[in-house]
Amino acid sequence: MSIRREFRIRSLQFLYAQHISEIDLYQIEKIMLKSIENLHNLYTSFLCLILVIRNNIIDLLKKKNNDNLLLKKFVNNSILKILSDNKYLMIIYNSSNNLWKKENNLILSLLKDLKNINNNNELNNNLFSFEEDKKFIIKYYKNNIINNLKLKEYVEDLFINGIENNYIAHNMVCKTLQFIKNSINPNFKLYNIYNNIENKKFIINLYRNTIIHKKEFNNLISRTSNNWDIKRMGVIDLIILQMATCEFLYFPNIPPRATMNEYIEITKIFCMKKSKAFINGILDQIYKFLYKEKKISKY
Repeated sequence: MSIRREFRIRSLQFLYAQHISEIDLYQIEKIMLKSIENLHNLYTSFLCLILVIRNNIIDLLKKKNNDNLLLKKFVNNSILKILSDNKYLMIIYNSSNNLWKKENNLILSLLKDLKNINNNNELNNNLFSFEEDKKFIIKYYKNNIINNLKLKEYVEDLFINGIENNYIAHNMVCKTLQFIKNSINPNFKLYNIYNNIENKKFIINLYRNTIIHKKEFNNLISRTSNNWDIKRMGVIDLIILQMATCEFLYFPNIPPRATMNEYIEITKIFCMKKSKAFINGILDQIYKFLYKEKKISKY
């Protein structure tokens, strides 16, 4: 899932929360931005977690003079060596924001999972290419960190939107591991969805403009849907239509067809089956009407 789609979904959720609670829009906005900050923190924390596991293994190998080839492969993994030299990540790793420093039971659980890996197919020889190292660490991450039940429970208890953030942050970690190349500068910049000015501007403008111009959008929706009574529409359906209309009118840099495709995909996640055709039909009519009225320039 793209970051922009995630921001659209996050905006949809908090627009719905604002609709049913009628709390001041700026109070809800603060909570929404906090949830995105939590997502960023979780992403960097998961990267730190891999390094915490690695450093625990280094200590283990030193103490017990262990010759376990799988553990050595983990310690000497080229991808992890690059991550451990990344100054941006190490600032977080060495700070009080490192969630894992005192989570000994969780780390032990993850170490146990690593030791239990069937390594017959993993260790064909003592020499490993960079790409083999990458495949190994991504496979380990997907199979053992993402699927660790104790880790899931910990994250869900600690963070607002824990379940959803869990999935997205893990996906971001996998993309980061995949992105690392042999020739990369170890101080490459990590994803920074919270402090990225364009990302923040996008979600704030989408959220605010959808609320501020709600009446304008509702009139347009009603007018182009054969005077369908918007009070009879499902709340989520209506908010999706309002958000898409908002993008048509207030986000000229986003192609209208891209907006339509994104919201149809979101409809598949949050709405009933019949809503997809309904929303697609209305958006198409709004799109054609706005083009005819020269309120949007791209067709």
